[in-house]
Parts: sequence; C-alpha cells; structure tokens
Amino acid sequence: MDDLAHGVLPRCSFYERTPVEGGYRYEKISIKSPRGDTHMVTGHPPLVGDLIYLRDMVKERGGQFRVIDRSWLHSSWGSTSWPYDQPASSVGPLLDIVVEATEGPFVNEVPGVEEESSDG
Repeated sequence: MDDLAHGVLPRCSFYERTPVEGGYRYEKISIKSPRGDTHMVTGHPPLVGDLIYLRDMVKERGGQFRVIDRSWLHSSWGSTSWPYDQPASSVGPLLDIVVEATEGPFVNEVPGVEEESSDG
C-alpha cells in the first residue's frame, strides 16, 4: 500500500465487549497486520450492526462478532502526524470498533421442507 493511500484510509482497532457484574469489560483483539501494529487499514470499515469474523493472534482464537459501536480519532493539524508545514496528515484516522461475540447470520436455522416429488 503506498503512503498516500495509507494516509487517507482508516486504521481500525477492534475491542471485544463482554458483560461483567456492574458493567462491561473491553479487551483489544490483536489482529495480524503487515505493519505489525494490529490495525486493519481499510477503505471499508465495518458499520454498526455488521457481522465480522476476527482472529486474535495473541489468544490464538477467532470468532464471529457484531459491531456495536465505533469511535473516530482524526489527526490534529500541528500534531506529529500532521505537521504545520504539511497539506495533509501522514496517517489515516484511527477507528476504534467495539464488537460483541455472536453466533453468526444463520443462527437457529431449521431444515427446509422437502418438496414432494411430482412423479407420483
């Protein structure tokens, strides 16, 4: 991926939300990245309600998740990512994505009714 594309595409981080007594626990899902930073750089970040399969490289497990919330962080002009003498940020925005484990899109599926043969 060239530097220009990397500067405009969001860098997504994923956090699994798990209910615990009194609230929730949020744990980062460490996905593999060619840059080694656990961010998914994509022009198509998942939207709230989307289902996504993620694999945690540290915990060595994966699963189906539903996106329940998102939070954007854009570079400020004058920051280390966007110096005053540059026309644009050198990195894309950060997008924190909160997910919850789910069974997937085909939960509670029942077998279909067999069509009767018309040979009879």
